[in-house]
Amino acid sequence: MKTNIPSLLCRSLFAAGLATAALAWAEDDGSSAAVKLSAPDKPATLRVDVPWADINITGVDGDTVTVKSSLDKKGHAEARPGGLRRLDDEVTFDLSEHDNVVTLRIAGDNPWASHDADFKVTVPRRMAISVKTDAGGDLVVNNLDGDIEVNNMNGEVHLNGISGSTVVSTMNGEVHATYAKAPQKLVSITSMNGEVDLRVPPDTKANVRLRSHNGSILTDFGEDVLKTKTEGHGGGDGFAFAYGADAGRIGAQVAREAREATRAAMQVAREVSREVQREVARAKAEADREKGEADHEAAENDNDNDKDETPPPAPVPAVAPAAAPGTPVAAVPAVAPRPHNPHPPIPPIVGGKLVSGTLNGGGVDIKISTMNGEITLRQAK
Repeated sequence: MKTNIPSLLCRSLFAAGLATAALAWAEDDGSSAAVKLSAPDKPATLRVDVPWADINITGVDGDTVTVKSSLDKKGHAEARPGGLRRLDDEVTFDLSEHDNVVTLRIAGDNPWASHDADFKVTVPRRMAISVKTDAGGDLVVNNLDGDIEVNNMNGEVHLNGISGSTVVSTMNGEVHATYAKAPQKLVSITSMNGEVDLRVPPDTKANVRLRSHNGSILTDFGEDVLKTKTEGHGGGDGFAFAYGADAGRIGAQVAREAREATRAAMQVAREVSREVQREVARAKAEADREKGEADHEAAENDNDNDKDETPPPAPVPAVAPAAAPGTPVAAVPAVAPRPHNPHPPIPPIVGGKLVSGTLNGGGVDIKISTMNGEITLRQAK
């Protein structure tokens, strides 16, 4: 069989073109928004409060906060075939600014349906950020000089090229932080299940407190630079702690299982929500049909009564048909505002192994605690 090389080449180029177009379409999917700071020369803060999403924040020069998301922004009217428009309130995001505080939040009837959403955000480099997630999602922050506050339930936290204060609290997830400059403000990182890796410049001056129940505490700073003492194992609260080389892997496994369980629960919640919405729509359509039939029958009775000169009967309000006894009826949950903090704060970690001391003679406080996972204090390269 003779191979048609030009034909194969054309088909390959065409397929490559389709793949490129598909990739561009995927990159352009979603929506974007931007707001300017009202006072660029004054301190500013970005507040992010979402149930579950992957978030990437990058510091840049300028006075504008921009957001690119897989979700549509609030008020965005998506064009649909046949001139159709959506009447119910879909899940969107809202970006607003007031007095140099920029707020990014989820809007819509069911903010929890934002699972698997992602946000790519650029902020002025000196801007402070406060990020809170209620269920999960990974957070990445790059090249930021402002202070960082993170309250995360399930997901990894990666902070790269930072220089301000860092306060991170996460239930299940690793934390990796690398300082571009020696920190001059508090560094506090707490993870219940997950390793913590902190990298600071070699000339950093700090007072350090590193605490772990199940996991090693490691460093590559020399003994002449990092002077420490180790306290005994505290606790005695009835928990059996597994010390040793496998502790970090145990903590990581616990974190992975917790994240998977949360994802499964969220998937079930979404399916139940969709089924409830379908049941409500079907019930409404049936009620509308019954009402139309009742109105039509009433109109015919009016015509007959006019002919017989009999006073028309009093109108009977149309109601949805009553369900037969024993017929299951889908429960319609009341739509309530999402609580500000549905999960309890992470309790302080006490007991375990505590290593404290000074780095380059002492200075800023560096505090790291984890229940299950290794702690590593390294020199940033």
